[in-house]
Amino acid sequence: MQRYSRQIILPNFGNEAQNLLAKSKVLVVGAGGLGVPVLQYLAAAGVGKLGIADGDKVEISNLQRQVLYNETELGKNKAQVAKEKITKLNSTIELEVYDFFIDTLSIFKIITDYDVVVDCTDHFSIRYLLNDVCYLQKKPLVFASIYQFEAQLSVFHYGENPYNLRDVFSEIPNEKAVPNCNEAGVIGTHAGITGSLQANEVIKIITKIGVVNSGKLLLFNSLINQITQLSIFKNEKIFLPTSKEEILQNNYGFFCADEFSLEELKDLEHILSQEKSVLIDVREKNELPKITIFPVLEIPLSDLPENITLLQQFDVLVFICKSGIRSKKAVLLLQEKAYAKPCYSVQKGVEIFKK
Repeated sequence: MQRYSRQIILPNFGNEAQNLLAKSKVLVVGAGGLGVPVLQYLAAAGVGKLGIADGDKVEISNLQRQVLYNETELGKNKAQVAKEKITKLNSTIELEVYDFFIDTLSIFKIITDYDVVVDCTDHFSIRYLLNDVCYLQKKPLVFASIYQFEAQLSVFHYGENPYNLRDVFSEIPNEKAVPNCNEAGVIGTHAGITGSLQANEVIKIITKIGVVNSGKLLLFNSLINQITQLSIFKNEKIFLPTSKEEILQNNYGFFCADEFSLEELKDLEHILSQEKSVLIDVREKNELPKITIFPVLEIPLSDLPENITLLQQFDVLVFICKSGIRSKKAVLLLQEKAYAKPCYSVQKGVEIFKK
C-alpha cells in the first residue's frame, strides 16, 4: 500500500486497479530508447510480470537516451542488464529475460504467456511479426515508432472493434528507404516521452481506466510541441492470418534471398577464403566493437555509393553491420546499381562480434 499509494488514491483507480496490475503479464520487445522508459514505469507501477526481449548489447551511443544503462555495462546484453536494474527498482515483480532477437522460431514460445505486448523495436520484420501473432492470439499490441523529432503511437488488437497495424501500414516497408536511429538521429528526451506514452497505454489497458488509444494514430512532434490524432480506417485487403502455419510461411524479411545471405560463421569463413573476397563493415566508423577476427574494409553505408569504383577490384563482397539491416541495404543498393559480382549480407552480425 505504501509503495503504490500515490496511484491507489487516484479517482477510479484504487485497490481494484492495483490488483489488476499485480496479476498482469506484459511482454516488452526491445530494451532500447522506447523500451527503457516502458520497463521502468511498468515495473514502478507494479505490473506482476515483465518479459524483456532484446538481443542487442549496450553501446556508448545508447547512453544518450537509454538511461537505464551506464558506462560500466558497455558490451553487455541489454535485456540482462535491464533485469538487474529493474530488480533493484521493484523486487516484488517477476522478470523474464529473452536475450535474443525474436523471430518466427521463437515468437510463439514466448508470447503465449503474456496479456499485453509492447512494440519497442525498430526492426520492421519483428514489428510485423508481433502484429500478426497478436492478431491471431487476440492480444493488445501497444505500438510506437520514432523518426528524428516525430513519433507515432497506437494500440492494436484491443476492444470490441480492434484495429490492426496493417490497417495503417499494410506491408513491411522497404528498410532501405526508412533510416533507423543510427542513421537519422534522435533526441533522448523524445524517445523517453514516447516510451512513457506507451507505458501509459499499457496501464490503461490493464486497469480498464481512461480511454485507450485504439482506432487512432497519435502523432507527436517534440520540436514544435504539436500533437495530432488521426482516425484509423479498416483495410479489407490486408494479410490476416488464420493459423500459426500461415504466419510461419509468411516472408517477414528477416533474411535476404538465400543467394545473398550468410547466417553462420562457417559460411562467412568459407566465402572469405575465396580469392579477391572482402568483408566490408557498413557501420559508422565510431561504432563498436571493431571486427578483429577477419580483415575488414570500413565503408559506412552512407559512403557506399561513392566507393563503388573502389569495390571493382574485388570478386566477392560481404557486407556486415550489427543487426543485418544496413548490410542488407548495401546488397540492395548494389543490386540497384546493376553491380555484377556476388554480394552477400551477414544477417547475424551480433554473433560475429561475439567471437
